[in-house]
Amino acid sequence: MLQVLCIVSGLLLASCTVHEHHPYDKQGFAQPRHASYTSGFYDYNAATPAPMLYPLPFQQVAGYHLQGIQFASSEDNGQPENLVDARYFRSLKPGKKPLLIVLPIWATHSFPSTVVANGFAAYSEGGANILWLQGDGALFDWFKLAGIDSEEAFRDAVAASAARFRAVAIDTRRLIDWAETKAEIDHQRIAIIGFSMGALLAANVAGNDPRIHTAVYVLGGARPWHMMAECNLVVEYVRKQVSADLGWSQEQYRAFFRDQLRYGDPAMWQGRFRAENTLIIESSRDDCIPAASRAALFNATGQPERILYPYNHWQPFLSMTPVGRNILSRDIFEFLGRKLLQPPGEALTPGPHQTRHVRTPAAD
Repeated sequence: MLQVLCIVSGLLLASCTVHEHHPYDKQGFAQPRHASYTSGFYDYNAATPAPMLYPLPFQQVAGYHLQGIQFASSEDNGQPENLVDARYFRSLKPGKKPLLIVLPIWATHSFPSTVVANGFAAYSEGGANILWLQGDGALFDWFKLAGIDSEEAFRDAVAASAARFRAVAIDTRRLIDWAETKAEIDHQRIAIIGFSMGALLAANVAGNDPRIHTAVYVLGGARPWHMMAECNLVVEYVRKQVSADLGWSQEQYRAFFRDQLRYGDPAMWQGRFRAENTLIIESSRDDCIPAASRAALFNATGQPERILYPYNHWQPFLSMTPVGRNILSRDIFEFLGRKLLQPPGEALTPGPHQTRHVRTPAAD
């Protein structure tokens, strides 16, 4: 029995850690010109937030002062009390430090974002500030969507979900507005990381906000209608229920979401990403993010540095645990360390796609 357990444990360990690491080859891919099309979908006119700060006495991290920040969303973001809620890890070291924005997987699982927020704080030893956005409310309420048997009601519910997606993208950009008022933050080195749907949202933020200097997309993609039409897990349950009720084929379902989620497609912003400062982590057998979506994100972002796991959508997260020797976490931290913690290089040059927003001074 002990021998069997050792073999099983060994196989599990191997499945968590086997991966390929492909560096960015700037000579191997011709960067496209900046996208000329501007949808205006992520424009906003909300002022710089003046958040309420609240203490987190039992969550302090060495080298940091950790506190919560809250402010009202300028849209309907689907979160409790329509608030933007984040944890701010402010470095106690003197001088300006880069900023890492960590996005959640809304109303799904807090494990990946918890590991990265706390783990990078320890890894950087106070060398970076961190904003960890909370996400208790659902952007897509899958079970509510599954219970709708009217096309009109389903269309309205999906439109509301897309609006919440837009809202949290704008919430994230307004966090950057606030960060720009903080003397301890190096505005030239702002990074963002997202997981699964958070990766999709992070890529849309980076494609519409030139202040994003560095980005990590974990198990994400582009062309979200392919995800809706092919993803398993709870997304498949919704698809089967709705398709049966409305008499839709898979292609009709795909076409519906192509229309509804077209502005949630990072591939629209091709040419606006910093390929040299981007890391994509994906699974070749991902059973939620289809190959076409993964390829679209890879190409839209300029074929950046990439880590490839040969497993499904959830298995790579095991490599963020001691069972998987924290391999994935360490790869993320090593990349962020190269891009954020080393002395800054050339200054950030704003791209031609700055979208509209009004900023006013924010109070502490």
